[in-house]
Amino acid sequence: MKKSLRFFFLLSLVFPTVFYGQELENPGFENWEDVGSGIIEPVDWSSTKTSDDPGISALAPLTFDRSEDAHSGNYSLAIYNVKVFANLIATGALTNGRFHADFNFDSAYSYTQADDPQWNTPFTTRPDSLTGWFKYFPKGNDIAQFKVVLHVDECKLPANGTLPNWVGIAIYSTDHGVTYENWTRFSVPFTYFNDYTPEYVLTVLNSGDSTNVVDSSFLLIDDLHLINPEAGISDLHYAESFLFVADNRLVVNLKSEQAYLHQWFYLIDAAGQTVLTEQLENNQIILPGSLPQGVYVAVLKTNSQQYVQKVMIR
Repeated sequence: MKKSLRFFFLLSLVFPTVFYGQELENPGFENWEDVGSGIIEPVDWSSTKTSDDPGISALAPLTFDRSEDAHSGNYSLAIYNVKVFANLIATGALTNGRFHADFNFDSAYSYTQADDPQWNTPFTTRPDSLTGWFKYFPKGNDIAQFKVVLHVDECKLPANGTLPNWVGIAIYSTDHGVTYENWTRFSVPFTYFNDYTPEYVLTVLNSGDSTNVVDSSFLLIDDLHLINPEAGISDLHYAESFLFVADNRLVVNLKSEQAYLHQWFYLIDAAGQTVLTEQLENNQIILPGSLPQGVYVAVLKTNSQQYVQKVMIR
């Protein structure tokens, strides 16, 4: 479930050919929260269990879980297809917007609810591509799908009359019926329809083919990122140093506690993987003992400012 407008900018200072721009929220699925009835959802993402119809939400099958089989960090997202009735299969799905639930699955859709920050993700840049890592175990000839739509005003997936509001889209589908046993990276470019500046981003992740879904297909997802073209670097802001390395920890060196307390911190490795995500309760960030030596990009996103810094961990 989405809780706030925690979107942030990532800038890779390690490889000049790759630039992280405005990002998806909680892209590594490290942070989860209780949404009631003992169900947890990844922060800033939602499922049919938190749809816009509480009655249907209560009856909706659970099609996702938190997995400890992660590409990086502690967790990844698992989504899977579930047979509801003899001839009715629910597709595993998660969105960074909200689901409109319907007992007729063909009438259901995900959407950006622009009038409620809990169910939208503001986004104002034009990334070059979408990347991520996944494992997939399909049944039959099933496929997994990753869809990201940049848009203005109202947006739904399927479009349901909102296509004129779409600015650009990136879609990646796995090969039909192919199993990906190991963590596999994908990269897919955005296709743009006009020269509008986006206002929001709507993302939907599916473990099955919406037109021919198969029971029990299973998908693991981790480390989603939006990549900016090199030309976009002129639009990005380089922040001054905001932390330093001390033994096995990072220390935030900002004068005002309000600048970092309860704000989100991210540590990105040279391969673009989110290796640490933490909401700060003090100025001390303990580094995992298994973290390899090397150069990392540290990101702190506050309500009014972003800090980006390259750090060397030895």
